[in-house]
Amino acid sequence: MTEITEEKLYTEEKLNTEETTDTTVAEQPAPKKKKKYRINVLRMAIFVICLGVACFSAVKLIGILKEYKKGSDTYSEVEEVAFIPSGHDSSDEPDASESLIPNVDFVALKQISDKAVGWLYSPGTVINYPVAKTNNNDYYLTHLIDGTSNANGCFFVDYRNSDGFTDQNTIIYGHRMKNGAMLSSIAKYNKQEYYDEHPVMYLITPDGKYELQIFSAYITESTSNAYKRTFESDAKFTEWLNNAVRHSYVKTDVKVGPEDHVVTLSTCVKSEDTRRFIALGKLVKIED
Repeated sequence: MTEITEEKLYTEEKLNTEETTDTTVAEQPAPKKKKKYRINVLRMAIFVICLGVACFSAVKLIGILKEYKKGSDTYSEVEEVAFIPSGHDSSDEPDASESLIPNVDFVALKQISDKAVGWLYSPGTVINYPVAKTNNNDYYLTHLIDGTSNANGCFFVDYRNSDGFTDQNTIIYGHRMKNGAMLSSIAKYNKQEYYDEHPVMYLITPDGKYELQIFSAYITESTSNAYKRTFESDAKFTEWLNNAVRHSYVKTDVKVGPEDHVVTLSTCVKSEDTRRFIALGKLVKIED
């Protein structure tokens, strides 16, 4: 019978211990698979969230583009009905400035909206829209000239102004659309080159045609003195005019004084901002 020595017992115990240790080590990678699964789930969750945000943004963008198109189509239809580009029956060479002055069928325009009070036209730009006036400054922020609810809105005169553009300063508001429509292009008057190409706009009303000779353009707060409509004296009005010229981004040769009437065009600088970009024009009647 073989004698079991202490040395042999020690050797067997050591081998058993090593086998147990090897088994334990071999079983350790299992938690790594669980961790990898959690990472994959997290990545999938992030992907789903990003996909949802992208889909929401795409739907919203499509809605905005449809809104823009609806506004553009409506104003194109109004222009076709009421806006009459200048033409000359005579074979004589027309005066260059006269050839730019359009006509407006106010009978047709009034059938679309009895709130229409004029038409603003800037040759070579997108500005070619009717102007309305109602009893508040909110309605035409969200409605087209025909009353359709739309983000493009409509050019409108400050309801506190007198009718007929007879105040010392008449204010016309309009949106600055991201697609460049409506009154967006007046912000380009921050460059002298743009002014040099577009120094005059035209305002057509039921009472006559007017040149709007731009003499100042700058950024101001929506609550600033720039929106003052009438003045206590000629001296106060002159001071206001001089202030407008002093702040202007562009230099002009237009002479303006207390005997003149001004139209201020106002649009936003950017969304949810209290600042406004304004362009001021001297109103000069064009004799028939």
